Amino acid sequence: MQRESAMCYVKVHRVGKEVVVALCDAELLDKEIFINGLKIRISREFYSGELIPLSSLWEYVENATVVNAFGNAVVEELAKRIAAVRHAAVNLGGVLHVQLLLK
Repeated sequence: MQRESAMCYVKVHRVGKEVVVALCDAELLDKEIFINGLKIRISREFYSGELIPLSSLWEYVENATVVNAFGNAVVEELAKRIAAVRHAAVNLGGVLHVQLLLK
């Protein structure tokens, strides 16, 4: 269950016709996850745009062609309206990650 005041970072990247929405749980920004000898960094450059309430991420996702989401809270929020998220998400060292191709 998520805290009502949960926050996430969102950053929109436009590449040609693609609109890539990068989302991460607020507490994950600039953190590193280590799994099977692989280091994954939740980088400020890619994920840090605006700090928003978790429930506001839909304003960005509705215009996205690609969504890249890191964090248990953002992935669970996405799963509320996009059923495939539960099957597509991977657990990386206890942190959920999903990439969606939407349009």
